[in-house]
Amino acid sequence: MSRRFAFIQAADIVDYSLMMAEDESATISRVHELRDRSLEPIAERHGGEILKRMGDGWIIAYPSVAASVASAIEIQKGLADHPKIRLRIGMHMGDIFFDEADLYGAGLNIACRLQTEAPPGGVMVSSDIYHQLSSKQAEGFLDAGTFNLKNIPRPTQCFQWRPEKLIIGSRSEEVPIIGVEKLVPAPADEETRNAADDLHEQIVYGLSRRTGIKVRDMSVGSTQKTTYNLRGRFRRSGGRARVNLSLVLLDDASTVWAEVFDGDATDLFTFCDDVAAQVDAQLRLFVNSLDNNRIGEIADENLSVSELRTRAAGLFYECTIPGLERCISVMDRARRLNPNDGMSLSMWATGVVMRNRIRFEEFGDEQLAQIVSAFHRTVELMPQSDFIFFARCLFRATVIRDPEKVMSDAQRCYELSPNYPQAHICLGYGHLLNGDYERSIAEFREGTALKNDPYWTYRRFHMASAQFCGGDFEGTIATLSEMIELKPSVRGFRKLLVLALKEAGRHNDAEKEEALAAPLDNGENFFVQEPALPATHLWLRDALAPVLN
Repeated sequence: MSRRFAFIQAADIVDYSLMMAEDESATISRVHELRDRSLEPIAERHGGEILKRMGDGWIIAYPSVAASVASAIEIQKGLADHPKIRLRIGMHMGDIFFDEADLYGAGLNIACRLQTEAPPGGVMVSSDIYHQLSSKQAEGFLDAGTFNLKNIPRPTQCFQWRPEKLIIGSRSEEVPIIGVEKLVPAPADEETRNAADDLHEQIVYGLSRRTGIKVRDMSVGSTQKTTYNLRGRFRRSGGRARVNLSLVLLDDASTVWAEVFDGDATDLFTFCDDVAAQVDAQLRLFVNSLDNNRIGEIADENLSVSELRTRAAGLFYECTIPGLERCISVMDRARRLNPNDGMSLSMWATGVVMRNRIRFEEFGDEQLAQIVSAFHRTVELMPQSDFIFFARCLFRATVIRDPEKVMSDAQRCYELSPNYPQAHICLGYGHLLNGDYERSIAEFREGTALKNDPYWTYRRFHMASAQFCGGDFEGTIATLSEMIELKPSVRGFRKLLVLALKEAGRHNDAEKEEALAAPLDNGENFFVQEPALPATHLWLRDALAPVLN
């Protein structure tokens, strides 16, 4: 076996399998044209050596970082106007090992992994490559964030480039950086300072787990320029404490998010844990929105897998049926680009399940098997993700209705992230299907404590259903009345309210609600999705289902 050090380029044709299925002869002709007139001549002109051809992909070795990057950019600029062909190029460096059969090496593996993360028409390089570039060559490369690459033990910081023609509609491709300043304690005694420092550390840790941003702990003297700074005060008086936090956009000093958290501080550790959980939940929503704004209106076909996930998250939070349908389409593209991206696969499957639940329909055998397989695969790919277990739990609770499996996913989700609101929603599903209505309602209440969640009424509908199944009809009425105040046009809420009023013996009120519901749209509604129901109350499906055209 021989070895050599090289700057490694992995290139792949986007949607090759789809193009072959549509027109095999034309696709083969395009690949030959790409190979013979563009990619390989450019690579060889920059000193590149073709190490391997794979039908729709290439592994190329270069003698220098400058040559490897210059070649990649020239190739991609030349293809920017091509009506059909898009390449993704990933680049890293390291030793390549050769034998008679194949190529090996960690650098080669990372280059191939980066290729799957690159935007169509663009180039993704590791920080090892980026930091060796001249200032001129580094122009146009933007920080793409940190990626957890398959079978690579450490996170990899990456930088990406793409031709200007492919980023029309972008607002800012740069990943935003949030600096977390130390909280100002008042009074500045040791106990209050320690509590403020503990909360500061928890906030840094929570934000560091989010994708789509970078986090800087400003308490350790970071000098890197940040996009936003999170700052605040920690005040304590007697047995009470209050934390004021604000997120400031440094470009114009505007406050983009602010919140006040106060409560019983007899046990400062418990108070800090509670505040950290609330901050993490609220900033999780904000970060999703922030990351979506970054990519603006760049066309879906020009987005990388991670950017497609970002777009899909924004579509999820629109809470509309068209948004959900587009989300499914976006994630379908992402899983074609990288079949081993667990989050894309999970988001796609979750979107399909939600679309089905809106219709109150049963899955066909073939589609059901596909969804089951998808969720199982996501768990294998991302066993440390709270969202992955939440998503499978939702599916098992509303489609499979297996209490044991639902509770298994719920407990795993909670163990991974006790402060994740959806972990409590999962536990609510489990207790509901087991007939423990009191605990189910308590978990749903905990999971819907965050009222700025766009999904708040959707999740509360599950709580109202649990109250109804448990015989707490006055509680059902109170919950639904609060929801109707926010969304008075949702007929499904009033359907369940009418049933609860009748069960409570309030027939006159039920007649009034029926009259108010009659003129409302009785079709599909995003916020009325088939809830998790125990076997004793499956009849509610027909009572709550929309009338489909």
